[in-house]
Amino acid sequence: MAFETTRLSKDRSRPACMKSHETGNSAPFPRWSVWLGLLAWVGFLVLWMSRTDRASAELSAANLYNWRSLAAWTKLVLLHAGKNLLLFVPVGFLSVFSLPPRAAWLDRALRRWIPAIAISFLLAAIVRALHVLSASAAPFAASAMLGVLVPWLGCLLGTWAGMAWARGTLARLLFLPKLALLAALLAGSAAVVVHLAIDTSPASIEMPKVSSADRRHLYDLFVGKNPLKIKQDSTVTLSITEHELNLLAAWALSVENSARRAAVKLDGSQGELLASIPIRGRSQYLNVIAHGTFSVREGNVAVQADRLRIGRVEIPKILLAVLSPMVAHTVADDPRIQPVLAHVHSAQLRSGMLTVTYSHGTPTKGLISGLFHEPDAAQIDIPAVHAQIFNLIAAAPKLPRSSEARFAATVRTAFGFAQDHSPQDRAVEANQAALLALGIALGHPHVETLMGRFMDDSTRVALGRAFGGTTLRKRDDWPKHFFVSAALTVIAERNVSDASGLLKEEKDAAGGSGFSFGDLLADRAGTTFAQVATRDEASARALQARLAQGFKVDDFFPKAEDLPEGIQDADFQARYGGTGGEGYRRVTAEIERRIASCPAYASAPRSPE
Repeated sequence: MAFETTRLSKDRSRPACMKSHETGNSAPFPRWSVWLGLLAWVGFLVLWMSRTDRASAELSAANLYNWRSLAAWTKLVLLHAGKNLLLFVPVGFLSVFSLPPRAAWLDRALRRWIPAIAISFLLAAIVRALHVLSASAAPFAASAMLGVLVPWLGCLLGTWAGMAWARGTLARLLFLPKLALLAALLAGSAAVVVHLAIDTSPASIEMPKVSSADRRHLYDLFVGKNPLKIKQDSTVTLSITEHELNLLAAWALSVENSARRAAVKLDGSQGELLASIPIRGRSQYLNVIAHGTFSVREGNVAVQADRLRIGRVEIPKILLAVLSPMVAHTVADDPRIQPVLAHVHSAQLRSGMLTVTYSHGTPTKGLISGLFHEPDAAQIDIPAVHAQIFNLIAAAPKLPRSSEARFAATVRTAFGFAQDHSPQDRAVEANQAALLALGIALGHPHVETLMGRFMDDSTRVALGRAFGGTTLRKRDDWPKHFFVSAALTVIAERNVSDASGLLKEEKDAAGGSGFSFGDLLADRAGTTFAQVATRDEASARALQARLAQGFKVDDFFPKAEDLPEGIQDADFQARYGGTGGEGYRRVTAEIERRIASCPAYASAPRSPE
């Protein structure tokens, strides 16, 4: 009794701040068993993370293709982050109980909570290090960054929960409301940041108007510097001014009829990008200002941003130091950009110009197509194109000798093969292969280069012998215009195909054969033919059925002999006002009317709105 009285009196004599608020050892098991459980859970995490998709949250430029892709990636990142956070909560929780209980709040914070945080952070770092060592992901991948930060947040949450659990019933009951309040504050803060980042009007960005002379000038920049024609083991250097970069941006955005706006400003080795991106389906915009430097050296990309403003949100510089290498990695690791970087020896901003030195290179399979289509879009089926090529070569001896009849028979042969080799719901892909094969056989051999070379020399020679000299309306150039445009529509899209055809005519007007509205009709007819052939399954099947009955030129290619041709630039500007003039628009409207009235296009099934 005396012993108990003495112990109670000593306890009452302690200051209130020193009294224990933890219940005994605060753990139902000995600390050695807690350590054993902690190490077992860490071992489980190592095995778990080695079996999960290492690139599940990897950021790629493909994820930024459109808002749908970005939203899908964001959802994946949040799920990935949430899973990692929950998996590391037990690490923090058990770390608390691996240490002896402490009495006063300061003692608990200094000698239990902080050491528990340190232990859990160290264990999480070991798990991540083992994961990175066993993975092929680069250190600045988005998933790697999340892999460092999110587990630590999970550990922090776990230690907080452990400390609350150790303090007793009241602290346990108060923990969930506190957690809910914290989550609400974080969600509210995120919502405020998103609201500030999105504007209701586009940024005021001045973009130059691109004239025919500007397009010819941009084309001339690359004359003699085509990577396809550079000698092996040789390099060329291309220098582009700020004005030329802005012309390229304006031209590219006009080709895709985009509401996006962009411009660059160069100052010595520094650059500034201004962009305004509309949010699809909303009257809202992401307006971005980015300033910094970038360079490429033997395929390695370096980015250093010293300013980034999105809407009304100014990104802190300390965060930019982390984001810059992530952006560099994202660009360098994108599968569509890697083949290009492989041939770039250096690229840098210097003296207010972008200077790029590169060597010989050819597009890899699917590279060009991947630049214009969504990441989840079906890729070009090269084996199917190859099969079409062999079928055309095999059929060539049986085709009519007349160059005019040969065109019709070749088209019918290709689409007959497509019809016979169209599995259910695959008519569009079969027609794409037919169009690309015809683009090579009747159009131009460079169509193969745009897809990535896949034929041998003997096949190319056989195609040239079999289909050289084929005519359309007694013109040997119109089959080329028609099917090169059709193939470009498959590889890229109609706007790119139309822009390529127009550029060719603008070049011809500058001292060549002259601007030809007849050639322009052949280009537009080819893009329309490709659109009808690949719009959807119903349209693709209907075209196959029509061609099975024969190819009538008037059904697909209206009369063009009366359209003006051979117009030189001065006359073209005076009579038609250039490509933006009233005279030009009047003739092109007539071309579109003629094409739309062709029976094959007027009666083609339409996709439901």
